[in-house]
Amino acid sequence: MDVPEIVEEVIEVLLSGLKDTDTVVRWSAAKGIGRVTSRLTSGLSEEVLSSVLELFAPGEGDGSWHGGCLALAELARRGLLLPSSLPKVVPVVIKALHYDVRRGPHSVGSHVRDAAAYVCWAFGRAYHHTDMRNVLEQLSPHLLSVACYDREVNCRRAAAAAFQENVGRQGNYPHGIDIVNTADYFSLSSRTNSYIHVATCIAQYERYLHPFVDELLHSKISHWDRSLRELATEALAALVRYDAAYFADFVLEKLIPFTLSSDLCTRHGATLAAGELVLALHQCGYDLPNDKQKQVSGIVPAIEKARLYRGKGGEIMRAAVSRFIECISFSLVPLPEKVKRSLIDSLNENLRHPNSQIQTAAVKALKHFVQAYLVATDNKGAVSNNITLKYLQLLNDSNVAVRRGSAMALGVLPYEMLANQWKDVILKLCSSCAIEDNPEDRDAEARVNSVKGLVSVCETLAQERESSDIHSVEDNMSLFHLMKNEVMVSLFKALEDYSIDNRGDVGSWVREAAMEGLERCTYILCKRDSMSSTGKADILESMSKQPNNNVVEENQMCLFFDVNLATNLVGGISKQAVEKMDKLREVAAKVLQRILYHKEIFVPFIPYREKIEEIVPNETDLKWGVPTFSYPRFVQVLQFSCYSRPVLSGLVISIGGLQDSLRKASLSAFLEYLNVEQDVNEELKLCKLSMDILWILQQYKRCDRVIIPTLKCRQLRFFSAKGYSWIWRRILWLSVPVFWILWRLN
Repeated sequence: MDVPEIVEEVIEVLLSGLKDTDTVVRWSAAKGIGRVTSRLTSGLSEEVLSSVLELFAPGEGDGSWHGGCLALAELARRGLLLPSSLPKVVPVVIKALHYDVRRGPHSVGSHVRDAAAYVCWAFGRAYHHTDMRNVLEQLSPHLLSVACYDREVNCRRAAAAAFQENVGRQGNYPHGIDIVNTADYFSLSSRTNSYIHVATCIAQYERYLHPFVDELLHSKISHWDRSLRELATEALAALVRYDAAYFADFVLEKLIPFTLSSDLCTRHGATLAAGELVLALHQCGYDLPNDKQKQVSGIVPAIEKARLYRGKGGEIMRAAVSRFIECISFSLVPLPEKVKRSLIDSLNENLRHPNSQIQTAAVKALKHFVQAYLVATDNKGAVSNNITLKYLQLLNDSNVAVRRGSAMALGVLPYEMLANQWKDVILKLCSSCAIEDNPEDRDAEARVNSVKGLVSVCETLAQERESSDIHSVEDNMSLFHLMKNEVMVSLFKALEDYSIDNRGDVGSWVREAAMEGLERCTYILCKRDSMSSTGKADILESMSKQPNNNVVEENQMCLFFDVNLATNLVGGISKQAVEKMDKLREVAAKVLQRILYHKEIFVPFIPYREKIEEIVPNETDLKWGVPTFSYPRFVQVLQFSCYSRPVLSGLVISIGGLQDSLRKASLSAFLEYLNVEQDVNEELKLCKLSMDILWILQQYKRCDRVIIPTLKCRQLRFFSAKGYSWIWRRILWLSVPVFWILWRLN
C-alpha cells in the first residue's frame, strides 16, 4: 500500500520540529513521530528510525540531539523500535548520556543527558528481559556513571531512575537491588555525597570501577566548573582502594603529561588529581616505583619551567601546585635537594600572593613540607633557623600580602624550627597584632593572621614542653610567663580593634580571632597550672564563690592564670556579646559558654561564676545572634562591679547606634534591668552607674565611636519613657562632672 504524499510531508515537518529551538515544539514533534509511525508498516518505520538517527550527527546542535532522544523514547515506549534495531540505537544513546558541549564559560547538554536517561527508562518498559540482557550490560555502567558523576541533580536522578526501572523489570541483574538501594533519590541530591560516597560504594562491584575511572579521567577532571574538577579529583582518589596497581601504572601515567596541557582546566585538574592519587596510594600502603617517584617529583619544576603561573589561570595553578606539594609531603615522596629548594621557593612565592585562597593553600602545604623534608634532614638546624628568621623579617615588609603570608607561615612551623627563636617569634607576632602606626600600612587581614599565628605558635611550644622532659624548668616557666604577660595582653588589646575602612568594620575580624585566641591560650595556662600545682581544688572553689578572698590573692603570684586574667577575659568577651554585630555577639557567647563548661580543663578564678553560668547556660541551639534573646541575658552582667564597665561600654554603642531594631532591643533590655533592680540599693546603684558612664567618657575621650553613642543615650526619649524618667534624671545629675571634663577636653 502506497503512503499518501501528505503523510510524507507531515513526517518531514515533524522531523524538522525535532530540531526546533523551543523545547515544547520538540516534545510535541516527538509525540507526533510516535503516533504517525505506529500507523506505518515495519519497513517505513525503519526509514523513520534512520531519519531520527541522522539527528545525532556530530555537526548537529544540542536541540537536535534532545529532539532525537525524545523521538527514540516515544518509539521505544510504543513498541515501534524493534529489538533488531537496538544494536545501532544503543551506541547513540550512550553518546547522548555523556553529551556535554563547552560553550563559552559554561556548557550545554544537561537536557540531552536527561532525555537520554528517559530513552533508557523506556527501554526497560518496552522489551523482554531476554532482549535487554546484552543491552543492559552495555548501558548500566554509563547510566551509573551519569547517576554518580553528572553535574546536574536532575540528570543524576533521571539516570538512577532509568537504572532502577531496568533492574526492576528485567529480572535478576547482578547487584542490582544493592545498587538501587545505594543510589536512591535522596542520596543523589548532594553532589558531594554522590561523588564521594555513592560512587565509591558502587565501584566495589564488578564492571563499574574502570568505567567510573574513565568518566572521571576523561570528562570530569577537565570540566569547566572548577569546583567539579576539585571534587572529581577527590572522587578519583577514593577509588584507589579497589585497584592500587591500576591507578599507579595506568591512571597516574596518563595524568602526568596532562599537567602541562595548554588547556587550563585540563592541567589544573590533572595537577590536583596527580597529588590526590599519590596521597591515596600512600594511604593504601602502595609504594610507587622509582621511575614513578621521579616523574612525580618533576611535576612542579616542569610547571614552573613552562611558566604556567603567568597569564590567565595562573592563580588557579598556584593553588593546585600548593595542594600537590601538600599531598607529596604527606606521602613522603623522595625528592632531590634541588627539587626541595624549588618547592620551598614556590611556596614562598605563593605566600606573598594577595589572593587569600592561594596563601591558605600554601600555608597548608608548608606545614607538612617543612616537617617531611626540612626538619627530618636538618641535623644542625641551619636551614630551619634561616627560614624562621626570614619569616620574622618579612613581618615588617611594606607589602601587606607579604605580612599576611609570613604571619600565617610562622603559625604552622613545627617546634624544631621555633626552638631557638621562640621568644623573638612570640614578641614579633605580639607587636604585629597591634594597629600599625602608619595609616598607609594598616591591614586588618595581616593583624588577623598575626593573632591566629601567635596562638598557634603558643600551642606548638606548650604542647612540646608538656610532652618533653629535656627543657629546663626556667625555660618552661619563661614561656608561660611570656604568654601571661605578653600574649594575653596583646590579645586583650586586639579586642579593642575597631578599625574601619571602605569595607566596613574590618576590626571585627581581629576581635573575633582575638576571642578565639584568648580561649585557646586560657586553656594552655590553666592546663599548665593544673599540672604544676597540687591541692589547688579548694582554692579554686573558694575563689569562684568569693572573688575577693585574700587567701586566694596571696596565691596568685605563683599562678599563670590568675583572677585578673579571668576578670579581663569574661569582661572583654561579655563586652563583645552586647555590641551591635550579630555574628560577633554569637561568637562571643559561644566562646564564653565553652570556657565555662569545658569538659577537660577547668578555668578557675572567674568572679561570680555561678551567676554567670545562670546567664549563659550550658545549652545548645541558643539564638545568641538574636538581639531580643542575647541582650536581656548579658545586660544582667552589669550587676557585677568587676564586669560592669566593659559591658556598659559595649552596651551604649548598641543603645546609641543607628540601627533601629538593635537600639530598641538593647534599650528595652537595659531599662528592664533597671526596673527590676530599682528597689535594691537604689542610691548606690545609680551612683555606680553614673560613675561607670563617667569612666567610659574618660577612657574613650576623643573617640567618637564611643562618645557620640554614649551622649546619644539621653536623646532616645529617656525622659518621656514611662516609669524611667526619674532614673535618667538622677543618673544625669550624678554625671555632672562628665560635662566639665568634656569642656576641659575642648
